[in-house]
Amino acid sequence: MKLTGKDFLNLTRRYPWPGRFVSAGKTLGLGAVALFLWGLASPAAAVTVNQPAPDFSLKSLSDVQFDLSGHRGKFLLLNFWATWCGPCKMEMASLEKLHRHFQTQDLAVIGISNDMFGARVVVPFMKAHDLTFPVLLDPTLEVSNRYEVVGLPTTILIDREGNVIGVLNGAEDWATPKTLRYFESLLAVPIQANRSSD
Repeated sequence: MKLTGKDFLNLTRRYPWPGRFVSAGKTLGLGAVALFLWGLASPAAAVTVNQPAPDFSLKSLSDVQFDLSGHRGKFLLLNFWATWCGPCKMEMASLEKLHRHFQTQDLAVIGISNDMFGARVVVPFMKAHDLTFPVLLDPTLEVSNRYEVVGLPTTILIDREGNVIGVLNGAEDWATPKTLRYFESLLAVPIQANRSSD
């Protein structure tokens, strides 16, 4: 038996998302006032909750190919951002704390940079802010367009089976005790193999 949308919804009722994550078609909590690109509220990303995340392949800052389909078995928090985005800059330190807190567990924090100049601007930004979480480069916005990201930052939570289970538009404090407890409870759900009836 695997974690279904209903199971996730029950989990989020017990441990409600501290921000504005859209999960299983419902917004969980109000959270802080959202900050959006150019100060405008962006519509939810067009990925469908409880559906498979669109597959993609991008190069990392270290020039290693990252294939989404090759990362099943762990939760992925994809954060679409750019170095010029004010709200993105505001949440970077807390994303780093989330990454460091869970880096040895089944949660990977992965940044997807929309900077058109790629590593040339992202590497100095990462060094200046002491950021160590993996960053993928999407200078042509191919993956961002596939996910129909229209505002930055946009964060997408993908489960162990590769399904989208949450979408968040706007900046968030990823290191609050409530947020850390949320991810700890999410990771505590055991992985169970699918059993066939043969």
